[in-house]
Amino acid sequence: MLPVLSELKGKANALIVDIDGTLLDSMTVWNQADTVFLNSRGFEVTPDYTDYVKSVRIEDAAIYTKERYDLPDTPEQIMAEWKAFVNHAYACEVPLKEGALEYLTQAKSMGFKLASATALTRDNLDAALTRLKVYELFDVVVSLEDLPKFPDKSEPDIYLHVAKLVGEDPASTVVFEDVPAALEGALKGGFITCAVWDKIGAGSEDAWNDMTRSSHYNFKSWRDAL
Repeated sequence: MLPVLSELKGKANALIVDIDGTLLDSMTVWNQADTVFLNSRGFEVTPDYTDYVKSVRIEDAAIYTKERYDLPDTPEQIMAEWKAFVNHAYACEVPLKEGALEYLTQAKSMGFKLASATALTRDNLDAALTRLKVYELFDVVVSLEDLPKFPDKSEPDIYLHVAKLVGEDPASTVVFEDVPAALEGALKGGFITCAVWDKIGAGSEDAWNDMTRSSHYNFKSWRDAL
């Protein structure tokens, strides 16, 4: 079912939108960063590795990478190398997904409260949303980096925190996510959920089919819901 705004009105008052892979067409940037980093050390990127690191804070991803591959690099060195690769992309290149700006602009004009809950680091988050001129559309913008005690999005903590900031209950708030584990976290919190297609976020067509079955809404392009 498509989350058409005219049909959501009355069912929901707030929209919580993930950034990486949901609002921004950006997941290939991180995949490229992972590939370059691991290949330079003689390793290949595997689906299970991608599934984990795409849903956690960069600090946790760096610790996991060091431990999984028994690397001599410190987590700080790993993060610095990743950041050097992606910072330019977020500041200068990464685009919005097609139809996303129109959808959010329409939602804002209809009185929906708009918020984000993202695992993206604050520096890249601020750079991309400012460059793309969408920051002003959001009432609340929260990164996992802002909430160090919340480890990842497989639990509902960050969504509950954001909902409280915008003054809405989970039952009247739609969470838009492209990653299965994040959708599961939102569902645990009692939120209305919308699965957003991203090839890397979903991981496979089978995973996407599971996401659509477990979510209240879904779409492959923001334009579909306009």
